[in-house]
Amino acid sequence: MRFGRLAAAARPVRRALVLRGAALVALTVALGARAIDSDVYEGGEAREALVAREMLDTGDWILPLWNGSVVPSKPPLFHWLVSGASRLAGGQVTERTLRAPSVVLAGAVVLLVFLAGLAWGGADVGTFAALVLATTPQFLTEASDGRVDMTLTAALTGAQVALVQALGARRGARLVLAVCLALAMLAKGPVGPGVVGLTALAFAACERRLRPILGLVRPLPVLLFVALAGGWYGLAYAHRGMDFVAKQILSENGEALLGSSRFPYRSPLYYVGPLVLGGLPWTLVVPWAAARAWRGELPRRYALVWAATVWIFFSLAPLKRAAYLLPLRPALALVVGWWLAEVTREEQPATRLVGAARTLVVAVAAGGVLAAVTALAVGHGLVSAAGSRDVALRHEIDAEAYRRALTAQQAEIVGLALATAVAAGLAARALARERWRHATLATAGATACVAILVLEVFVPARAAQKSVRPFALAVRERLGPTEPLSLLAVDEEIPFIFYVGRHVPLASGRPGELAAGYYVLDQQRWRAWGRPFGWEEVLRSAHVFSRHRRDLVLVRRR
Repeated sequence: MRFGRLAAAARPVRRALVLRGAALVALTVALGARAIDSDVYEGGEAREALVAREMLDTGDWILPLWNGSVVPSKPPLFHWLVSGASRLAGGQVTERTLRAPSVVLAGAVVLLVFLAGLAWGGADVGTFAALVLATTPQFLTEASDGRVDMTLTAALTGAQVALVQALGARRGARLVLAVCLALAMLAKGPVGPGVVGLTALAFAACERRLRPILGLVRPLPVLLFVALAGGWYGLAYAHRGMDFVAKQILSENGEALLGSSRFPYRSPLYYVGPLVLGGLPWTLVVPWAAARAWRGELPRRYALVWAATVWIFFSLAPLKRAAYLLPLRPALALVVGWWLAEVTREEQPATRLVGAARTLVVAVAAGGVLAAVTALAVGHGLVSAAGSRDVALRHEIDAEAYRRALTAQQAEIVGLALATAVAAGLAARALARERWRHATLATAGATACVAILVLEVFVPARAAQKSVRPFALAVRERLGPTEPLSLLAVDEEIPFIFYVGRHVPLASGRPGELAAGYYVLDQQRWRAWGRPFGWEEVLRSAHVFSRHRRDLVLVRRR
């Protein structure tokens, strides 16, 4: 009878935790999907889309050649996910199906962090850690990016959590660890399992206990890892031979770790700015949260070592991208969430940074009011874009595109800006009274409003001003599928190839050496040719506001 009463009392608690986890996942997906339909204008996203499209078109799910000739630079896990999503959505790779796997996996990472925090520190730790991650700016930005980084982060997060569980002798944790390591290998190659291995060794060094880490290596998990990851690598080598080795092993991984003249030099301190700015406002409390984590429980100490290992590893690697910080965001969320749960329970002053935090949220509140006023002024024609047009052009900004976005979505922008101001004001009030739970929830609300404003309004506007989509669609409409079309470019114009919807081989040579047909080249080069005899201009792209890509033109040699 007593056991039955306890079980009945536990049911509402379990139901509340399930609803809380579901709400956090839904929040992540809702925020991450705000920019899912914006134009693809970066070569990295377009390249992954082309690989997935080639899988669907050719039926080659091992290692298809995108654009008919180029070996993919990444293993296929992300491309499998995109191809599967595209097949479910009608068979075409679109902006939405390209980014949908990253959005869904972002929700999965937040769920993993919630469950890990719940198991290691309790309901508050899981809730705060997941909420911190779900409202971290960089995490939300990468959630709407059609590249492999979120897929890798999901696999690494699963592996790191499983490793901690395995250290606690949890049944089946070693097999889960092996599966997650294999998925990380299939997401981005050896760097995935390598990061987890380095974290484990660093933790063993900090704890001065190597035996528990070595004890995780068992025959069955090793065989499972080799079968899952090694199986594809064997098939890829049989499929493409040394072309696969040269592209994915030597170039993609070897040069990225050892250096190459292709990569610009970046200081080991390169990630300081992206780490702090991409994690605001939560990174403000990281020093205090890290100090407590170092003195805390084993999972808490491991999360700190996990974040530090990813930071150091990618800071020392020659190739640097801000997205490479993504795998440490779940670890930092656990560290910060654990700290927030503690100071909430203690209800006492936790840090001297409260004054700075209050100043920041007051500034955010003022910025929200200013954004609302600006949107109203632009929408009613009280602010002219003529005065700022020259300045905007010098900084490759299409002021007119942003004016149209402000006018078209004026009500939404004003509402979100005012909601941000109200949430930030509530956070400042709660901080003044040292009510940490209210301050955390209000800060997360303000961050979520800012994320919606940026991802739904400004990211699509930025993508539109840098996109070659209108030009590519005009070319596709102008030319039949059998008419010859080639690219005359130093680098592949990958977004153009994606939107034109066909293979576009690269060509080279002088005007008199090229065969009859249609060619796409940049307008500057076309002007330098001086309209040679036998050539005619067919279509010209609008100006693309990008420092990295030139305006294009379609020409024809008769």
